[in-house]
Amino acid sequence: TILGDTAVAVHPEDPRYQKFIGKQAIVPMLGRRIPVIADEYVDMEFGTGALKITPAHDPNDYEIGARHGLELISVLDEDARINENGGPYAGLDRLEARKKLWEDMRAAGLVIKEEPYRHQVPVSQRGGEVIEPMISTQWFVKMESLAAAGLEAVRDGRIRIVPERFEKVYFNWLENIQDWCISRQLWWGHRIPVWYCADCGKETVAREDPTHCAHCGSANIEQDPDVLDTWFSSGLWPFSTLGWPEETPDYRYFYPTSIMETGYDILFFWVARMIMMGLEFTGEVPFHTIYLHGLIRDEHGQKMSKTKGNVIDPLVVMDDLGTDALRFTLLVGATPGNDMNLSLKKVEANRNFTNKIWNAGRFVVAALSPTPVPSPTGGGEPGVGAEDWTLADSWIWARLQGLIRSVERLFANFQYGEAGRQIYDFFWSEFADWYIEAAKTQLAEGGPRARLTADTLIRVLDTSLRLLHPYMPFVTEALWGHLRQAVLDSPLADLAADWPEALIIAPWPQAREKEGWEDGKVADFTILQDAVRAIRNLRAEKNIKPGRKLPAVLVSEKADLLRAQRPMLARLAGLDADAMRIVDALPEKPEGHIALVAGPVEIYLPLAGMVNLEEERARLQRDLDEAESHIARLEKLLAGPFAEKAPPPVVQKERDKLAAYRQSAQKIRAQLEELRS
Repeated sequence: TILGDTAVAVHPEDPRYQKFIGKQAIVPMLGRRIPVIADEYVDMEFGTGALKITPAHDPNDYEIGARHGLELISVLDEDARINENGGPYAGLDRLEARKKLWEDMRAAGLVIKEEPYRHQVPVSQRGGEVIEPMISTQWFVKMESLAAAGLEAVRDGRIRIVPERFEKVYFNWLENIQDWCISRQLWWGHRIPVWYCADCGKETVAREDPTHCAHCGSANIEQDPDVLDTWFSSGLWPFSTLGWPEETPDYRYFYPTSIMETGYDILFFWVARMIMMGLEFTGEVPFHTIYLHGLIRDEHGQKMSKTKGNVIDPLVVMDDLGTDALRFTLLVGATPGNDMNLSLKKVEANRNFTNKIWNAGRFVVAALSPTPVPSPTGGGEPGVGAEDWTLADSWIWARLQGLIRSVERLFANFQYGEAGRQIYDFFWSEFADWYIEAAKTQLAEGGPRARLTADTLIRVLDTSLRLLHPYMPFVTEALWGHLRQAVLDSPLADLAADWPEALIIAPWPQAREKEGWEDGKVADFTILQDAVRAIRNLRAEKNIKPGRKLPAVLVSEKADLLRAQRPMLARLAGLDADAMRIVDALPEKPEGHIALVAGPVEIYLPLAGMVNLEEERARLQRDLDEAESHIARLEKLLAGPFAEKAPPPVVQKERDKLAAYRQSAQKIRAQLEELRS
């Protein structure tokens, strides 16, 4: 583009060129005289410190040209060929002209030095062609007053941006905004509402398509071929879709709306434009809160692209693993304003969660057939006739109410991901893994106990499905429909009397006020959980078959609590209820027993007969030998060139394996030592 140069710029403080400022230079091969100007944009340390200025073919040069009133000389046509301003090079393709011009300059003795330089070249995303900036006539919107209104709306609190850190980004953009080019040379979009008269040359701008020139009356008019920038059209969306400028019922009801949720990457392109246009055309902000989410990247944090081959097709994932699983993964993995890494393993894990929900629901529905007989006391809820409720009933109810309160708080703060994680943990780790297992014992008792247990199962499942519905609408809707019908067909029909026909229109759960008993019940049940976990862990370590019932001695100041929960302890921990001793204190440790400590509970399990000592020693030794073999291999691998040459994530993965094998070996050695002693 040297053919379009209209100045040579130097830094005003560069001593090398002070004497040339205000003088003239000659454009090579064209002989055109151009001024030498001083501008602080020039980097004195880069190259010669003198910068040729081509205002018609470079955005930065255009700004410099505007500051100095330079002429705009375009040397390219729309086919990227040199136009008539290119002198002897007119008609040549840009690449041919570049080569020919340089050859001519070299032949004329104008080339002092040639050296390679790596620089960024803009290319078309679709065709890969090098983009040549050029000057053209476009439509612009003057932004100064619009931006001022948009800034004020956020500064005075009428609009809140979440996360708050993006306010600074928003302010910076609007404070440095430039006029907005709204015309695009595309085949699709809203046409620019301007018509040109072929007779008088004037423009007609009208709300309705005109048939004649508004100035001379000629019918020889043609509409501007350009279309509006898509973000201009999108910026009108909050009110244009509601019948504006008419005062329609939809417009009065829905404008302004409450929350605008979108990605942070279009805060400027879309959100800021909606704010400015809403204020300009309606006098009101279009929404009071902007919630910005992040972008979805691959499992390694890389941006998805076809070139990298790391694009995850959501339609394929939905077919393979389910829409609910993908939706839950995306929602739970999101935090305000932060990108998330998407792994198919996470979606698979949430597919398993979907199955867990379905199976838990099937259990509850099955528990109603045959339906437990109504309680003689008429039932109730935890806290009402509390003496009728077991510790497990009270615990799950207290935990559910706490979950509702926590989800409400998290939703209010846009922490949807954390809310989803807490619902997940409650449903899987508390309701399914603990309460349903306890409920099996209680249902087996029959009578009022079975009725109250079924009552609790229904209430907890119903509330859980309502909480999960925004995250997993399909499985929850289907399961809730089965639950509703099963309850209505049972003697417990009163529980579902006010349930609507579909979960999507069911009221959102409301937490009950705490009554004072909750914390104590949760603490007591936690004691039982810790004891059960300790016994389960030991059974796994000793490879004791699940069906084998073990005798046990439990010692605790909470002995009364443990005695009251004997049947549940026996079922959940795999103990022999008839051979279970529960005492407040024990003078001496029983011989031949393994001792466990779980909070305030000491647990003694007889080693004799529990395992074959010789077989167990041999098994543990084999496991230790295998672990030490892996340790030696990984230590050798990480001590060699692999650690320096392999990608850091790969090296870290091997280090994690080594740490896991070392930890495993340490545990096995401790178990061997215990058996030897």
